[in-house]
Amino acid sequence: MALPKLNSNPKYELTIPSNGIKARFRPFLVKEEKALMIAMESGNQSDALNGLVDTINACATDDNFSAGKLTTFDIEYVFLQLRAKSVGETVKLGLKCSECSTTNDQVIPLDSIKVTLPEIEKVIELEQDITIEVDWPTFNDIKNLTIIEDNTESAFAIIAKCIKSINTGSERILAKDISETELQDFLESMSSGQFTKIKEFFEQIPKLKHDVNFECTKCSHKNKVTVEGVESFLS
Repeated sequence: MALPKLNSNPKYELTIPSNGIKARFRPFLVKEEKALMIAMESGNQSDALNGLVDTINACATDDNFSAGKLTTFDIEYVFLQLRAKSVGETVKLGLKCSECSTTNDQVIPLDSIKVTLPEIEKVIELEQDITIEVDWPTFNDIKNLTIIEDNTESAFAIIAKCIKSINTGSERILAKDISETELQDFLESMSSGQFTKIKEFFEQIPKLKHDVNFECTKCSHKNKVTVEGVESFLS
């Protein structure tokens, strides 16, 4: 006797924040949730991000979709919306009062969490007839980098990945066609002012965040807390 087939899952359409492209997904299943939990419990940022990418790829129903082509903030946003359809539309967070440190439970609708893209120029003029085109780095861009939090070398490596092309008056040179050494030499040849322009773009990479306003149940102090990063919403 054949076992019944569970979960003829509905499909949901999501809009990718960085490019506005629509993609379709199904909710994730227990096997995918289990693999993700193992990745998240490792405490390793790279393992956790890989787990999110694997989950999104498993749930994508469009041909040729690849989560590796998404930015890190796309990945966090899409995963959180998948979680809303798979586990529950809300998440309960314990947020501390800034006045008395009492923990207040707050229920957050996951569909209210958005990514806001800054209005920023993606073609930066370095000097007359020399510009660079920059964009948000994708997961594939940074997956092989050794990222150390608050490390200058790590930040420099990610900044390099933001560069998509170097443009002169006569040609457009794609960054992917340049060796890492050549690109590093190019960056190091910049003046402080020129490099600051790129760094300012890098520093404005969007983040998944949500402002929560609440009145403390103990002291009645009015709080505004910004919850940031996908891991903060997985309580």
